[in-house]
Amino acid sequence: MLERRNSDRLSMPGGSVKETNGDYLFSYRAKDLSEEGIFLEGRLCWSKQEPYSQLTFTLPNGKRISNITARIVREETKGARKGSAFEFMNLSEANRMELKKFFGEFALRGTA
Repeated sequence: MLERRNSDRLSMPGGSVKETNGDYLFSYRAKDLSEEGIFLEGRLCWSKQEPYSQLTFTLPNGKRISNITARIVREETKGARKGSAFEFMNLSEANRMELKKFFGEFALRGTA
């Protein structure tokens, strides 16, 4: 399978993500995270969803990333890895820097 992302991806087992889509609020587990997006385990499309969602989550280092507009770019419906990959659309400068800092710390330590 061709890798589409430009940044590293980290496993985030157990990371909770809140998704707001229209009038609906959902909670999912993050499977992995990159500076460009996130994969939500078990998140599958449904017919009345809006094209964009608002995501809020906490990084493993305790820093909160909130109110990120994201769109689904891939959906996995078969096999053990069911869920949806989201691309971040409007990271604030503060959120962008927090993600860069987190990934930089990970690279230095070698663990999340």
